[in-house]
Amino acid sequence: MTSLQVAKNLLTTPTQHARFELGVCMAIYNWEALTVAVQSFWGGPNSEDKRDWMVGSIVELYEQQQQVDSEDIEDRLLQIMEDEFEVAVEDDSAYDVAEKIVRIFGQCREGDFSLVDSLYQKYQTKANRSSAPVHVVEQEEVSGDEME
Repeated sequence: MTSLQVAKNLLTTPTQHARFELGVCMAIYNWEALTVAVQSFWGGPNSEDKRDWMVGSIVELYEQQQQVDSEDIEDRLLQIMEDEFEVAVEDDSAYDVAEKIVRIFGQCREGDFSLVDSLYQKYQTKANRSSAPVHVVEQEEVSGDEME
């Protein structure tokens, strides 16, 4: 695995900052391991809040450190998953998310928000699928005598 490094504070406009935060949010919200942990309440009743806190924690890395690389991000993701959700992620998916966040930062720094837009669209599609209306068909009650 290679480590990509990016310098701190190169997001100079409010739009770049906002889009970077959205990109981090979407990368994390689209992470399947975390989605399962949140939906299963492995982090307790505040699982969704812990996921949101995770997003802020990753954004803070960029605000606090001179250099941030994918390994820093991966370490933070894995630590939060273990501490807050009691999940040991061993499938390299955290590294994939970390690499994506590094790419998001690089693109946002250049004013390119295409990856952020793509991740947002993926999330919206998934959210729309999961919140699609459920059609319930009522069945007539069948007594025990009728079933014989």
